[in-house]
Amino acid sequence: MSATTMAKLQGRSIQVLFDRSPSANRDSAERTAIRATIITLFDSDGDQTLEADVGTPFAVLPSDLDGNCVPQSVQDYLKELTISANASAASLACGSILAGHASEADEFGDIALWLGNGEYSQGHERDVLTRLDTGHLLQQGANPQKVEVSQSTGLPITVHGPSTPSSDVSRLRELLQRLSACHIFCVHGDLSVYVLLGRYESEGHSGWAGLLGLGVES
Repeated sequence: MSATTMAKLQGRSIQVLFDRSPSANRDSAERTAIRATIITLFDSDGDQTLEADVGTPFAVLPSDLDGNCVPQSVQDYLKELTISANASAASLACGSILAGHASEADEFGDIALWLGNGEYSQGHERDVLTRLDTGHLLQQGANPQKVEVSQSTGLPITVHGPSTPSSDVSRLRELLQRLSACHIFCVHGDLSVYVLLGRYESEGHSGWAGLLGLGVES
């Protein structure tokens, strides 16, 4: 039996993949932080899907993609990406590895995303937001802004880390290096939304994968 549960958020064009394997920690601070990101970004407070004990959320994807057809190798990568991103953030004393130390909040965790095939390279940030059912973020006049990557750490410049990375950060960098045409952007507002996206290929399957995070900036 599959260790993954798929559930669509009520009233949103987004679905969430949950890890319900015995090894998934359902009571961790990481799970709480990831749920906070989903609830806040997709306005899903009170959604019974998130309230139910269906496992630990590890990825979001558009609802018109068949989550049951996401290859196992891709699911495994997305799970590890979510776990590694949050472990790295914790090791650097920040909530989101994308928002980094630019964020004044630590209650929001990062979650992996999968868009499948399409044109989502740099320059198509608006298409990415629309695909994630977050196009409303642009209605307030905000524009996507590129986030630079530090040459010394391999992480967004929002993260201030030591020159010698921890094992958690090193593992995250290894995972991110599997993405080609990788780019990061954010949309600033009352809550700043960060998206990291790149092309992922594994066992004959390919598509756009990455991370989604939130930050609070004054």
